[in-house]
Amino acid sequence: MWLGGLLNPEAYITATRQCIAQANSWSLEELMLDVTITDDANSVSTGDDCSFAVVGLKLQGAQCRTNTLNLTSTIMMDLPVTLLRWVRASSGLDPRQQGKLSLPVYLNSTRTELLFTVDLNIAPGQDPHSFYERGVALLTSTALN
Repeated sequence: MWLGGLLNPEAYITATRQCIAQANSWSLEELMLDVTITDDANSVSTGDDCSFAVVGLKLQGAQCRTNTLNLTSTIMMDLPVTLLRWVRASSGLDPRQQGKLSLPVYLNSTRTELLFTVDLNIAPGQDPHSFYERGVALLTSTALN
């Protein structure tokens, strides 16, 4: 699914969350989004009823290899396939304690419409604050809608 090609991509994310909650008899509040960025579009196998594959995302200000973020001088990186998976959250689970960083996902490069945020792994030795200073973010499209 190309998220940036949808009329209301945030509605798609909400619908996937509602679908998983209903299928598993979980409340919406129990669900958290687990994101996996693949290195190769050909090696993707979802095989999971709680996962949704999206394509066309772009990462600005960083690079992602083996599902881990690193700062780079590259302006933008195309992400092959991103797996969005809704999981039942454990109480007291803080993504920052697991070496994760919360990044915004914007509709396009103007960054005027925030769709949602994702928690991504950062490489060991990387300063989480540096990602925010650089304005690292994900975009669903570079078209100016």
